[in-house]
Amino acid sequence: MRILAFLALATVLGAQEVRSPRVERLVAAVDPARMEATVAKLVSFGTRHTLSDQASPTRGIGAAQRWLAGQFEGLTRLPGSRLRPFEDRFTQPIAPRIPAPVVITNEGVVLPGTDPARAKEAIVLTGHYDSRATDVMDAVSDAPGADDDGSGTAMTLELARVMAAERPAVTVYFVAVSGEEQGLYGSTHLAKRLKAEGVDVLAMTSVDIAGNTEGSNGVKDNVYARLWSEGVPAFETPAQRRLRLALGTENDSPSREWARYVQRLGERYVENLRLLVMLRRDRIARGSDHMSFTAEGYPAACLREAEENYDRQHQDVRTVNGRSYGDDLAHFDAAYAAKLARALCASLATLAAAPAPVRDLVLGGAVSPDTRLRWTLPPDPRVKGLLLFRRRADGVAWQRIQRLPVSDHLVIPDVVPDSYVFALATVDAEGNESLPVGPTGLE
Repeated sequence: MRILAFLALATVLGAQEVRSPRVERLVAAVDPARMEATVAKLVSFGTRHTLSDQASPTRGIGAAQRWLAGQFEGLTRLPGSRLRPFEDRFTQPIAPRIPAPVVITNEGVVLPGTDPARAKEAIVLTGHYDSRATDVMDAVSDAPGADDDGSGTAMTLELARVMAAERPAVTVYFVAVSGEEQGLYGSTHLAKRLKAEGVDVLAMTSVDIAGNTEGSNGVKDNVYARLWSEGVPAFETPAQRRLRLALGTENDSPSREWARYVQRLGERYVENLRLLVMLRRDRIARGSDHMSFTAEGYPAACLREAEENYDRQHQDVRTVNGRSYGDDLAHFDAAYAAKLARALCASLATLAAAPAPVRDLVLGGAVSPDTRLRWTLPPDPRVKGLLLFRRRADGVAWQRIQRLPVSDHLVIPDVVPDSYVFALATVDAEGNESLPVGPTGLE
């Protein structure tokens, strides 16, 4: 009886994964040649160090910023474009790696949401356009920054172009941030600004170092990429901590769910791609702009290539004993970067169009052979079904996804809640899925 009940409930991963023609069209529109041209132009500015020349028309951070502003502004004039220019300019006072006040400018565009009930909800995509040489304070030497992070900047610009005419339910920000190499200053200001404006960021992604396919160890890999996200939220409240300890959900933060979402949607729409959900906030003792957003309590993840080459990161351009150093254009793999852009495009386009998630998911059934779940449905008429995510408590990835009719409760017979982890998402008629929501209360 137990086995029959389990098999009746279980739906293997992939069975419900409908591919939307709209999302397929957007994914197919990603152009690697455009991305390569963007990276080449960024490299041409010589250095994009945060403290470099802001007045020169051809060299330094100022020239790069003005060029990017023009590129983003041009996207607002595309046929059918709904994009609006966005600029976040501020003066960063003296701080670590900032010896004197400096103007930092984040450039981008905003794609407005269309659901008035969700006017303050948003998704954010960033790549950082500043670069650095070996000495983090060297604002003069060449610092091409093709992969770090011309790749992320090119992806941000390209996905803004691809999605320019979309009518998402929630707002999407596409922003090239600066000041990352000096201490995440641009993204920190952006995250704090959105928080102050009352924007509820549903998910944020930093694309940082995502265009190289040959690692320092000689391994060549154009199939895998890595998604980094925090497990335990850095700033959880005491109540959230008590619930996490009671449920054992150290691997189920909102950031981790966003990373899983990008993996699932990315692999659904892009062939020959494996996205690895890394169970770390970022690489050991390193970080990126997603950390600025988790510091404000927002779900955020970082997308990176699988094999990093440290000869091409934070290095002066030089050759020593026949070994070349420097982050130059020759080692940027546009086809690989475009593959990652397509995966992220599928995720952004799906989540931005998805209905609102359920609220107040309550888990019951402790000291019982049955699992009980109840929740509050959102007042969103586009909700046409629910997706129940489940995995055994010894697993880290979702193992079963079941399509449910619209309802506000569920009893799963002969499934002991102690042994499983659950989450619930809403889905519309096209198959757009909200982010899965884990239990926020216990019976």
